[in-house]
Amino acid sequence: MTKLLLSKQNFGLLTIKGDNLRINKLSIDTSEVIVEGSINSIEYSDKNLEKKGESLLGKLFK
Repeated sequence: MTKLLLSKQNFGLLTIKGDNLRINKLSIDTSEVIVEGSINSIEYSDKNLEKKGESLLGKLFK
């Protein structure tokens, strides 16, 4: 099992787990990432959500 951790200072941490994962493209200018392989799960966490009292869905659809 391969595990990729992608983080952006203001947004939180994105964890992608799967098999044979590899980053095909990474652009810092456009914040674009292309991951290839068999993805088993994607998890997002933001510890600042609890402090603001805002749900994850509320933050995504803001």
